[in-house]
Amino acid sequence: MNLAHIAMVVSNPCDPDPRVEKEALALVSAGHKVTIHALDREETRPKEELLNGVRILRHRVGIIPRGAPNLITGARVLRGLQNFRKAVVKTLETEDVDVVHCHDADTLWVGLRIKKKSGAKVVFDMHDLAHTWARMTNPASIIRRIAASGIERRLVRRLKACDLVITSSGSVSKTSKPGFREWIRKRSDVDVVVVENRPNSIKEQTPFPENFTIGYIGSIREPKMFRTLIEAISLWPENQRPRFVLAGHGTADKEVDHMLMDSEIDFERFGAFNRDEMRGLISRISVMYAVYPVLRGNILEGALPTKMFDAAAHGRPSVVNSGCLMGDIARAEELGETVPVGDPQALKNTLDKIKENSTPVILNRDWSGEAERLIAAYERFGNGS
Repeated sequence: MNLAHIAMVVSNPCDPDPRVEKEALALVSAGHKVTIHALDREETRPKEELLNGVRILRHRVGIIPRGAPNLITGARVLRGLQNFRKAVVKTLETEDVDVVHCHDADTLWVGLRIKKKSGAKVVFDMHDLAHTWARMTNPASIIRRIAASGIERRLVRRLKACDLVITSSGSVSKTSKPGFREWIRKRSDVDVVVVENRPNSIKEQTPFPENFTIGYIGSIREPKMFRTLIEAISLWPENQRPRFVLAGHGTADKEVDHMLMDSEIDFERFGAFNRDEMRGLISRISVMYAVYPVLRGNILEGALPTKMFDAAAHGRPSVVNSGCLMGDIARAEELGETVPVGDPQALKNTLDKIKENSTPVILNRDWSGEAERLIAAYERFGNGS
């Protein structure tokens, strides 16, 4: 398309959000003007920042909780998101915006509102299945299942109004499990382009640590996966147990920290980290742990947590879920091993296998190809084809 003014909208502070940032930088490199409108939930980040030509504008609408463990907190989160969306719309109404690029379903209202007012095009970037998040705290809850169903139906209706849909996963062969692209195609005939959230290549990789170390580096939201890992590590004889490095923060912070302190495993804990600290954290580990609970559905539907790709960029293998697209990619690209969810003995056996064959993995497909696909998608829909 012709050079455009693109407003990206994301409901986190973008500090960091690697996918959002990489897409914005790719579009700026193609000549477009990009502003990221982010939500500063804690009101602690800089209100405005410039990242290699990308303007990041962080909106403050009051402190907003992370996650919704109960109805009261959920109502506070919804009000905060509504106020954020209204604030972004108010800002965009004063600017000449050509495209509103909405990251995930909770920002899509902004794009549709601006499209109605000014005729701007709407790009919906689906990183995950929004309705599954409503089930995270209690996937078996009937109330949460009803809420999730309503969110899903609303998203399917809104897909029709989007000019382009970008998503983070799609089946990679005729025999692989489906991804989000297939989920969308079952429900809509909108144009869908897969842009996987792969990192940039790392030229100089750090050596593996002397002692075998398992790592999890990212958002801490689902305590069950950590309980399984602690149980697996505890199966080793005490003098042979691997270390565990946990870095990040999230709604399950306190619960997971209590699990670790009550356990007898050797662990090292780091809190929230920024984009510049990722390399140092990954250098501390031998293998990335990325085996997620599946009851709420996003993993089985094709979610590709970026940990596997980030680890591979630094030469580290991962252990991931079996029976899903993430596992298919891990095996096809030799990025790690797969295990069934919730099985400590199978997890221990797989980690033993990785330890015995401890060699660096290679990420042959990196962000460069994904960036080209994103830019080509903008060119195509901008030309009306």
